[in-house]
Amino acid sequence: MANDINRVILIGRLTRDPELKSTNNGNYFCRFSLASNRNIYNRQTGESRDEVGFFDCVAWGKSAETIHKYLQKGRRICVEGNLRWSSWETTDGKKQSKVEINVEGFQFLDAKQDGAGGGPRDNAPAESSGGAAHFDSGAMSDDDIPF
Repeated sequence: MANDINRVILIGRLTRDPELKSTNNGNYFCRFSLASNRNIYNRQTGESRDEVGFFDCVAWGKSAETIHKYLQKGRRICVEGNLRWSSWETTDGKKQSKVEINVEGFQFLDAKQDGAGGGPRDNAPAESSGGAAHFDSGAMSDDDIPF
């Protein structure tokens, strides 16, 4: 029997500033959203157009702290991780669900000097600009998930 694969690699720009929070256990997590374009070609008309997708992401631990510290709306990032589906019931009894990217690694893609998104909040370390840095979020347990 073949194993299933749940793997995502996505490059895009942050649609809002990352939000850093912590669990009751004191573990940090960071939520952010990416916009990623893809080009769609219509063979019949010979025209192509861009389609934008919006993706919610969550990073944990040191990755969460680093993303929050150095990135802001408009900055480019490559994230790698898996899709996580969650569901809940609202206070008025409606069932809700969503899929988000559980970030396991990432790379900064903007160069320090290009100014996209207004620059980092603080001076990013030299190895993080231009896409050279890669951070792993480390292990997390289901107890750390805030939903």
